Amino acid sequence: MSLHSTLRFSDPGAFAARTIEAHEIALAGGQTPDLDSRVLRAWQRSGDAGISPDQQAPCSVLSREELATAREMTPLHRVAAEVVASVADTSAAGRHLVVVSDTRGRVLWRAGSAQALRRADSIAFAEGADWSEKGIGANGISLALEAGALTHATAGEHFVRAHHGWTCTASPIRDPRGRVIGVLDVSHPLRFSSVETAALVRCGARLAESLLAALPSPPGAADGPGYDDDNAAAHAPGHVPAADPNPVTSIRLLGWKPAVIRADGTSIPLTPRRAELVALLASREAWSARALSEALYEDPSATTTVRGEVRRLRRVTGLSIESQPYSLCPLERECVDFLRVEHPDELLPDSEIPAIVDLRYGI
Repeated sequence: MSLHSTLRFSDPGAFAARTIEAHEIALAGGQTPDLDSRVLRAWQRSGDAGISPDQQAPCSVLSREELATAREMTPLHRVAAEVVASVADTSAAGRHLVVVSDTRGRVLWRAGSAQALRRADSIAFAEGADWSEKGIGANGISLALEAGALTHATAGEHFVRAHHGWTCTASPIRDPRGRVIGVLDVSHPLRFSSVETAALVRCGARLAESLLAALPSPPGAADGPGYDDDNAAAHAPGHVPAADPNPVTSIRLLGWKPAVIRADGTSIPLTPRRAELVALLASREAWSARALSEALYEDPSATTTVRGEVRRLRRVTGLSIESQPYSLCPLERECVDFLRVEHPDELLPDSEIPAIVDLRYGI
């Protein structure tokens, strides 16, 4: 079992010690097989980009004028203040820092208590700072941008040693078309590590996406925030799609590289969130939007987000997913690999949502 799945929250001190040890071994050219391979690759890229593990500050910081311009250039400027205010704890006892970055990893907004802000200032985790992988090495924001899903960076998982006293949880924020437009990050000292941070970040990212979806669409934007294709005839219950000249032959959800495979050999990779959605759809014959919201986000009210995820999944993969209720086409369901094994313990091994863990261990 990896460090990630056994110690991150159950024993954060031990996890930190082992990641810091792995960090030193890796920098010395040794092998660290029990660490997440994505983190190892991020360290390699950080070094290749010229980042020093002893670096004290990001490679660049925006001026006040440049920061104002960068904020105006992202659609997040219309919702960031409300999101940050909802997630932050600015009381004297507040422990965590809330940050919103753009897709280039630049910190555009942040909030927290006076003590949290002072701690962040000590590592230049400030508005305008470049916290991309090429700007300051692997960190929570850069890992979330790379993975396209919620990620953690705890202690030695950060490339720069000055960050080893922190734990960070970050999630991409997507616009109504499914494009990543920024990252929400919650960071705090290692001793305050808690699994509840992930829930806070998920809620914050969902709030941002819900607020964006409620904004008016430009005229003629058929796939904008107000558009919902769940009632379209092509996805109505009982609809029989036309014969596909290049049908799905395999849906791989076992192992680390989930993908949809078509008859011509085309492989369509699945992001972690889309892979989780496909696994849930495949696991039973039909789902209500509320049930999917509960399983995917542990929040039965997140139905708008679920509808958007299903819409994006259809668009990217071409899978035949019916609505009202949601169901995967029976022919495509037969192609799902984990349904054909007795013990699917390799099902999306990086997923931590309870519904997937239950499927993985047959609970």
